[in-house]
Amino acid sequence: MKCFKCGCELSDKDFCTSCGEDVRVFKKIIKISNMHYNDGLAKADVRDLSGAVISLRQSLKLNKNNTQARNLLGLVYYEMGEVVGALSEWVISKNLESSKNIAGDYIRAIQSNPNRLETINQTIKKYNQALLYCKQESEDLAIIQLKKVLSLNPNLVAGHQLIALLYMKHDEYEKAGRELKKALKIDTTNTTTLRYMREIELMVEKPVVNNAQKAKQREERISYTSGNETIIQPTVYKENNGISTVINVIIGLAIGAALTAFLILPAKIQSMQSEAQQSVIDYSNQISAKTATITDLQAQLDTANSQLDEKSKELEQYVGDTGVVEVYQKLLIAQKAYNDNDKLTAYDALSGIDSSALKDESLSIYESLYSNVSTTAATTFYDAGKKAYQSGDYDTAIENLLKVVQMDETNGNALYILARSYQKNGDQETANQYFEQVIEKFPNTEMAADAKINKH
Repeated sequence: MKCFKCGCELSDKDFCTSCGEDVRVFKKIIKISNMHYNDGLAKADVRDLSGAVISLRQSLKLNKNNTQARNLLGLVYYEMGEVVGALSEWVISKNLESSKNIAGDYIRAIQSNPNRLETINQTIKKYNQALLYCKQESEDLAIIQLKKVLSLNPNLVAGHQLIALLYMKHDEYEKAGRELKKALKIDTTNTTTLRYMREIELMVEKPVVNNAQKAKQREERISYTSGNETIIQPTVYKENNGISTVINVIIGLAIGAALTAFLILPAKIQSMQSEAQQSVIDYSNQISAKTATITDLQAQLDTANSQLDEKSKELEQYVGDTGVVEVYQKLLIAQKAYNDNDKLTAYDALSGIDSSALKDESLSIYESLYSNVSTTAATTFYDAGKKAYQSGDYDTAIENLLKVVQMDETNGNALYILARSYQKNGDQETANQYFEQVIEKFPNTEMAADAKINKH
């Protein structure tokens, strides 16, 4: 562990033995940062990737120079299919610790495979197209696009979650469950995935078969029932003739019809009405639950769309000749050339860097390098330009002297020889522009007098 003030190695004492700075709080912060790193490492080991991201981010909040935590965070992002986030962490790590840093191997592994970069770009485009289809309510087309995305990048957790949402919207809970299980294999404790799984469990209704029980037959006392007819058993047995039998049958039929009309039918109708009302209530509850779920899922879909747009913009910043990765690579080349005392090569690398893409420590390194190499480079280019002018190679003279003027506008000799080179090369109009600068910036000098003579 090094002192934050002077950079010397710290001992077990509570102060720096070199500069005397109190480092008790600093040591405690580094210790807590390492503790969060160890926690993130343990979570990543059991594939709790989202938990590992939280722990590693906390570690970097406390110690942004913890390159081990930054490299591991990049690996976790890469495993979750978020290659842009992984590249960001590795590039920063490489800039913080340029030598013996495995982040450089990770970056080269991706950059050396152009097909991989193209696949990443295609994945983002297809995912964007899927979100557009979702907005246009073309869920079938969105599902087709997401299947293509997951075939290119099967570890994209966000892709599995989105296609599961679409399946859930169409009540295809089995397919949604399969996608969520794939997401859980990648990130075993992802909160969003677990919440979706819970929604599926709540939405799926298990059919319950109610076996109707046969009604117990009433005890036969004086009468018994046959179908819808109630037959009365006479209590007094006496000899009946044919007419009496017919009368008894008619009376039984009448009594059976009356019982059916006044006792059985009303109860049956009331039972059917109760069942219908209960069915309406159940369906209303189901519709309310599904409406609430769809509203929540739509909000999550909008959030995912916004996050994807941000990731797409980040990817555009990292790929290509002007991307962040290329800028940091040029900065590393300039640093190495400067360390090797090759200041011209360092200047060439620095001149191709857009400093607006650099921040914090990287920008400070760029400014320090540029300040150190520009003076040497200006002298070298001036000598080369003057020599080329004297030998009659005016194109080479112009090329070198333009660089000198860009670095140091106060170099009157470079301005004058540059103007003369343009004049000798047949470009009097451009020569006049530089003669005018000599006259304005260096009045009352021999150069200004010659410039007035040569200016037409």
